[in-house]
Amino acid sequence: MPETHLALKYCGVRIDARTLADAAGTGTDRPTVASELRAVLYALTTTEALIAALLPTIEKGLRDVEQVLAAVADDPVPPIDTTGVVQARGPRLDALIGRRAAQIEHLRSVTRLWTAQHPEPDPTAPAHD
Repeated sequence: MPETHLALKYCGVRIDARTLADAAGTGTDRPTVASELRAVLYALTTTEALIAALLPTIEKGLRDVEQVLAAVADDPVPPIDTTGVVQARGPRLDALIGRRAAQIEHLRSVTRLWTAQHPEPDPTAPAHD
């Protein structure tokens, strides 16, 4: 199931995962709004997971630098990565942040198309039996 909570998080639109899965179908070569929405949700989920996996390494390196700077005489100090924590991993983080921003914009566009095709029922409208 796609991570439909991302549509709520970034677009303010609640999308039912089952409705999306049913609309996207399987085995079709023709792209649809549903299949594109599902694809962008998967892509954004992957990008955010890659960012989340990269952050602990950067955070640890920065904590090591803080510890070295705060150390006084006779304090043990951790070795600092001589390639540079941010310099070594920063470009990858920058690229992922850029990719995430583009995916969020794409998600917003496709979500607008989705909501045009799948309007939510008016909660104030009387129910029909």
